[in-house]
Amino acid sequence: MNILITGTGAVAQEPRAAGKPGDAAWFDPAAHLGRRGWKYHSPATRYLLAAGHLALGRRHDDPPLTGGPSSRLGVVTGTQYAIDRAHRRMDDVLRTEGVRGISPAEVPAFSMSTPGSQLAITVGARAFSVTLTNPVTAGLEAVHFAMTALRTGRADRVVAAATDRAPDGDGAGCGGGQYDGAAAVVLSAPDPAGRTGALATLTGGLSRFVAPGADGARDPAALAAAGRRIAALADGANGLRLVVSGPAGAAPFGRAVRDAVAAALGAGGGSLRDPAEAMAEARHCAVSGLLELIALARAAEPALLVSVSESGHLTAIALTGPARPGFHRTTEKRISI
Repeated sequence: MNILITGTGAVAQEPRAAGKPGDAAWFDPAAHLGRRGWKYHSPATRYLLAAGHLALGRRHDDPPLTGGPSSRLGVVTGTQYAIDRAHRRMDDVLRTEGVRGISPAEVPAFSMSTPGSQLAITVGARAFSVTLTNPVTAGLEAVHFAMTALRTGRADRVVAAATDRAPDGDGAGCGGGQYDGAAAVVLSAPDPAGRTGALATLTGGLSRFVAPGADGARDPAALAAAGRRIAALADGANGLRLVVSGPAGAAPFGRAVRDAVAAALGAGGGSLRDPAEAMAEARHCAVSGLLELIALARAAEPALLVSVSESGHLTAIALTGPARPGFHRTTEKRISI
């Protein structure tokens, strides 16, 4: 069963010109969330609420859903650094001032699931609220999780989202990602009556981990197997657009994945369009994959999107336009690599 993207939303800090200081006021909570009710939410939670509202086409003061629509709406959120700064601050305060230095209002920010849970509460999503935290790939993993939930009947609609803040320090694990943001897509199963408008169609997905070999390099057999599984999502398409998104530190792994996919597609009679242009730098940590997905969905053409991390995680999503010919895989086999 293919899955439809019926809504998108994003708020993302723009990359700065070299040598220019950061703009601390890039995001105005009042413009997205109204004048009240967000004071004690963390920045990552505010970003996520804004992106979720935009994707669902709702105002910040709309009441939460109730009844059947509420029980059939789910939320799944990917993040890596949403609470990194809160943890650092609490650690510093506990070491210097003790527990009395922690405000009760900021205690909920200690939990990684707080942003996603707050979005679920705000919109009235009662089917489930899940948070995923793998490095970099968590945003696209949220989409893959949502697809599985829809295909197995756990919900009728799912908000698949990601939110992150630029980490303090060297940003290990995110390749020095320096920009905040959040993004969300609303996914649903096709309506038999054709009443559900769609921006794009998701036709398949997978998540894998490619472990390094004894020499520290990625195992060639595992890379080839991953390439075959990703290429299989395209079902032999020609002139397919491939985007491999990852931090700078994951560039060698990303290029190896790109080459493995190209080889597997070629062996099956398919081809990539401009493989040299496939690489994209993930500058918004776990949000990067979703930002790329939204851009590809708006292009309304067959594409493969792969998010990779330095540690060897990868998540791939195949998509095409809502009413254009493309690849249509209705089953997904899970094969360990």
